[in-house]
Amino acid sequence: MTVNFLPIPSMAKSTEVKLAIFGRAGVGKSVWGLEMNADISDVGRPDHIGAQLWRRARHSASARISCHHRSLPGDALVVRFLTKRFIWEYDPTLESTYRHQATIDDEVVTMEILDTAGQEDTIQREGHMRWGEGFVLVYDITDRGSFEEVLPLKNILDEVKKPKNVTLILVGNKADLDHSRQVSTEEGEKLATELACAFYECSACTGEGNITEIFYELCREVRRRRMVQGKTRRRSSTTHVKQAINKMLTKISS
Repeated sequence: MTVNFLPIPSMAKSTEVKLAIFGRAGVGKSVWGLEMNADISDVGRPDHIGAQLWRRARHSASARISCHHRSLPGDALVVRFLTKRFIWEYDPTLESTYRHQATIDDEVVTMEILDTAGQEDTIQREGHMRWGEGFVLVYDITDRGSFEEVLPLKNILDEVKKPKNVTLILVGNKADLDHSRQVSTEEGEKLATELACAFYECSACTGEGNITEIFYELCREVRRRRMVQGKTRRRSSTTHVKQAINKMLTKISS
């Protein structure tokens, strides 16, 4: 599925950046639901609960609002970034592609964002890795298993992208569920140091944490990496030209 989030086209030239989101299915969000077996008179209204859902709960004398979790990928993280809202339901087995245009540091950037389903086979996953330029590795702070999958995933990225260095950001999602935390902030920071990347904790559900900055910073890193690689190629090209000229002069003089 491809969704466009493009504003009115401008005359400014846009830089295109390809970003891919990886993580175990289930790291994306927690879902609010209705449980029809308790009184809700003492329950405050969460800002991110839809009005229709809330009215339905309030009209039931035996309903209460509770927080449940589903096995869903990082789609909610992307949609929170694009729309500043939290989505409720979608098919967790489908990968999605989004296009979004933004101005970052006075430069127009068009992001193509691939949110993987977290259930790809090896060939699909490696294809996504070859396609992407920047990567968001997401884990669930309430699921240690998802955290432990990050390093093996990074190793696969290194293998697929070599000899290039991988541009990535590490994200711990579901920061709103601190009471169920299995991975400490310090552990996330330590892993990010090992991976030599930036680290963020956030919540796609509540919007906690600077989700916009995650994607903007990744775009900046991709642009910086392009500049470094461009300079390296130019230096290499200049060196080859000099070597060729020297060989020609050597032959002429001999």
